Amino acid sequence: MQDPKVLDTPELEPTLANLRKARDAASDEGAGGTDVRELDRAIAAVEIEIRRRHEEADGADVSTVMT
Repeated sequence: MQDPKVLDTPELEPTLANLRKARDAASDEGAGGTDVRELDRAIAAVEIEIRRRHEEADGADVSTVMT
């Protein structure tokens, strides 16, 4: 998986959805704990990046309103 920091913002949500589908499919197929943990780590990284970008955008909006 690519580092979520290098993905464009519009790519993050679809990437997250695909990772979640992959994790669900892996769980349904009885994948080992290691595979599911790797997917969980990737999901967490994308979620963190989405949250970070939302916070940055919210901060930018506030600063432009205040000027």
